[in-house]
Amino acid sequence: MSNRVTFGSLLTTLFFTALLSLSKTYAEEAEKVLDVQNDVMDVTLFRGAANNSWFEVYFNALPIAGAGDVEMQVHAINLRPERDVSLNVEIYNPNGSIPLIMTPGGNGDTRGFGGFARNVAAAVPELKVIVYDRRNLGLSEVTFGSEPQMVEEGEDLHILIERLGVAPTVLYGMSSGARSNLILASRYPQDIAALVIAPLTGGPLAATRLSEEYFYKYLPDQKLTTTTHVSEKPITSMQALAKTPLWSAYLDRNTPENQQRFFNANIADFLAAMKTSGDHLRETMHQTALGMTDEDLAALKIPATLLLHHGAYIDYLHPVTNARAATTLIHNSSFSGFAPLLPEILNALLPFIKEHTATSK
Repeated sequence: MSNRVTFGSLLTTLFFTALLSLSKTYAEEAEKVLDVQNDVMDVTLFRGAANNSWFEVYFNALPIAGAGDVEMQVHAINLRPERDVSLNVEIYNPNGSIPLIMTPGGNGDTRGFGGFARNVAAAVPELKVIVYDRRNLGLSEVTFGSEPQMVEEGEDLHILIERLGVAPTVLYGMSSGARSNLILASRYPQDIAALVIAPLTGGPLAATRLSEEYFYKYLPDQKLTTTTHVSEKPITSMQALAKTPLWSAYLDRNTPENQQRFFNANIADFLAAMKTSGDHLRETMHQTALGMTDEDLAALKIPATLLLHHGAYIDYLHPVTNARAATTLIHNSSFSGFAPLLPEILNALLPFIKEHTATSK
């Protein structure tokens, strides 16, 4: 009897050992699949931008026919004294009659998104397409401010529109760029002829992922839910910050003057800005649009808003459901369905622009 019990116990042990081994293997394989899906579906510039098939229309876009012939001007627009920063601006079709300002997504800049701007300008010569580097990105100057990043960017854009003399203008915002544009829309509706959100960011996962990837990872005492620290060592100086991926790339491509401005900045101001901006996103994780309350969306008083989406239902940072929900809150808004490529974008964009710009009536 004791032999049978011992043998039965052994069989049971072997069975559960094998089961645990199979479960571990399955979990590991599932995690690999999930990682691949995240690389494709989580549409950001910190992860997966290059291998998102739909994102190619925006990021490092290949030129369409005639794009090489589009006239382009580059300006450094000083926003002082209202804002302590100069922004790098590219203008395609500078003699176009309808101004359209594009705000890049993620931590993107004119180098990544200029191709999309040029392609739109090539397809529609009457559009004066303006794309710019937000503060702390591209060839624009470094300055941190005291408000959340998207608020600072929205205020910058208001003064930029004044400097360029293009109000009211059509705004085209991609992901984080759309968040900045929403701040402008809530504070300065007179600046806007029409607003395009392509796509809208929202939901708890987006709030968690983006607050960490963009902001909290620089804070050594901030509890994270993922392992996304830039460095194992705390960031205690601008010299240490300069060694992180985003900022080393910024310094590599910038002028000596902009590099010196970076090193002259106060690391305490930077860390405070990261905390403020991360908290701001987290506070709106249960709202329709990240960085805005539903009451803010419902209070917008702009002529019209168009929401575009790339068509992938599994996008954890830009859920289709949030885009559709936004149209129930934003007055005079519409969801144009799915626009993953330039022809679909133009088919939705051009009638919308022409309907809401005085120069085209």
